[in-house]
Amino acid sequence: MQDYRYTRPDDKDTPHGTRSYPYSGGVDCLVKTVKSEGVLSLFRGMSGLALFALPRSALMFYANSVGRNMLHKPCDGQRKHTVTQILFGGVFSQLLIAPTLVSPMERIKVLLQTDPHSHPGQMACLKHIIRTEGLVGLSKGSFLTLCRDVPGFCTFFLTYEKLRTLLMKEGSQQLNLFQTAIIGGIAGILAWSVSIPADGLKSRYQAAPGQSSVLNILRTLRAHGGLFQLYRGAGVVLIRAGPTNAAFFVGYEWTIRCLGGS
Repeated sequence: MQDYRYTRPDDKDTPHGTRSYPYSGGVDCLVKTVKSEGVLSLFRGMSGLALFALPRSALMFYANSVGRNMLHKPCDGQRKHTVTQILFGGVFSQLLIAPTLVSPMERIKVLLQTDPHSHPGQMACLKHIIRTEGLVGLSKGSFLTLCRDVPGFCTFFLTYEKLRTLLMKEGSQQLNLFQTAIIGGIAGILAWSVSIPADGLKSRYQAAPGQSSVLNILRTLRAHGGLFQLYRGAGVVLIRAGPTNAAFFVGYEWTIRCLGGS
């Protein structure tokens, strides 16, 4: 439901040429959406993202490790990764994943969630994009996805690694499940706190018809409510970020342990 919070417009334009928002907040959006479209509408456009969630996460962690090791010198030995290495790993992983996997899937998801009556499903939406905009239509918003994910995941990995180091007891190489969940949740909340403005702008840009301009979207936001509108629904996102990323890192750490890693 995250993109509902700032991209689902009213059916009518305002006298100023902008589109009005019929929701006063996240709870109001939830109640009205469920009443009018049913519970399953909250998951519209999510099956594709769910299908690619596992390979995306695997590729992201692998690319993150490769990026860190690219700056790892033989003389570093077994020392912990430096801040520079952690940040470069975050940047490298998103340069590979955001434009190729994330942005195309989110373009389809945003269109299905913001204009649910125009496309009966994800394949129909995909065909519509290719027919009307060509393959380049799937890449719409790729740069904004990078603007969201590069600082977001750099914050994500850096926060997790620093908190993990602080909690590691002397001589211990592993955290327990509770500690892993807590620092994973904190990392996710901080990451999304950084990413929310770019995410709001990206979703608006991907949902806008025709040859829309990011600059025009920013001008419209500034003229009608201010740039603070980019934070619409931030509470919903941050509430979700905690448990989601707690589970994310618990799954990652315990998978590594089951495979014999440290």
